[in-house]
Amino acid sequence: MQILEIVFTIIIAFWGIIDAASVNVCNDAKTCAECAESYIYVFGFREHCRWCVETATCVGPFACATGSGIVQREPFMCPQPVPTAKGHRYTDRLGRSLYSLALAVRESDPTECLANSRPDVKLIKRYEVECDQSHNLCASMLAVSVPAKSIYVVYKSSNMDKQLITELIHTVAAQLGAWQKFESGGGVMTYFHGAFERLFKGTGMKEQLIELNRKYPHYKVWVTGHSLGASLASMTALYLANHSIIPRDLIRLVTFGEARTGNVAFARAVERNIRFRYRVVHRGDLVTNIPANIDSNGILVTRAVAERQPHFYRFLVYYDNDMKPGSSFKKCNLSEDYACRNLPFTNNALDHLNYFGVNVDEYLAKKCKGNLLKLNTTIAQSNSTSPTLTTTNSTVTTNSSSTSSTTTTSATTISLEENSLN
Repeated sequence: MQILEIVFTIIIAFWGIIDAASVNVCNDAKTCAECAESYIYVFGFREHCRWCVETATCVGPFACATGSGIVQREPFMCPQPVPTAKGHRYTDRLGRSLYSLALAVRESDPTECLANSRPDVKLIKRYEVECDQSHNLCASMLAVSVPAKSIYVVYKSSNMDKQLITELIHTVAAQLGAWQKFESGGGVMTYFHGAFERLFKGTGMKEQLIELNRKYPHYKVWVTGHSLGASLASMTALYLANHSIIPRDLIRLVTFGEARTGNVAFARAVERNIRFRYRVVHRGDLVTNIPANIDSNGILVTRAVAERQPHFYRFLVYYDNDMKPGSSFKKCNLSEDYACRNLPFTNNALDHLNYFGVNVDEYLAKKCKGNLLKLNTTIAQSNSTSPTLTTTNSTVTTNSSSTSSTTTTSATTISLEENSLN
């Protein structure tokens, strides 16, 4: 054993590459952040230590259990506590409320849909523009709810035809590490970048949002969307925060069916700038695993390769079910999803089209009538111009991080503010 130690010492001295981050053994690191930045030398080659999330230990290669959460190289990838305080957490009711807006923006005129699903929300303007050379359209809307004290920035999802195919073509470049430079040194897919430039910055939407913020300076700004709209939403939230257009503590980011919008630097920037952020994913949603990435914890993956990989920001909200009312979900405290859901089985296009058990075509054909989102609420007009939200004599289903519970409520007035739903 002593001879082996002498051999290792000679090899390390020969290579002359010892620095402050190297440790004698990975077990010397006692925290995830310390472990993520630590490494050892094996026959003169640097090998990063791994933090095993389940056992909270720092180990060498192959020592973490297969399929468990692993962190290396990047301290920002270490587990972070998922917010549980009221006003900072995700709930099923909050998700359904915002998803109704992501459906409304699909209409060329969302006014009637909003009147039937969220009558407190008033449309300011809907924007539409050709977002690529194939003449595919991208759309968004700005809306306001005075009772909710909220401004809404909502993006339309991809068209499930040549537009989605065009996006998929761009994922190839992203998987090869070719990114379009965006905010805070992050990189995003070129298709998303072009759509953002044309839609948010090229239509007057940005200027209109600034005016709304001046008119309602204390309103929360909810940024949301589905699919393509989800990626544009995360880019918009980061842009607003990075340019101090909206105070960071007012920005709320909730997306549905979001792809890996950008690289590691983009994910890091989103986490650093947006405190309230949730990615809602339905079961095997195909889009939520593209562009595909190489597991950065692989033994042959260098730091440079890992930095160029597509990467998710946290927090993932994962429904491994049909998302019907009362369905459970879990929230992941890791930045990537490997330890939180079975990524090899994210190959279901129908799961991408079906969130919260809503048949989108039927819902929009009925102009968003029928309470398909099962919000268990009705809108009652008071004597004032502002509507109030009241619950009916029904069973209201609420969700925790992994279980659901049921309580019966009477007709009680509750706030329309989105934070009352979370």
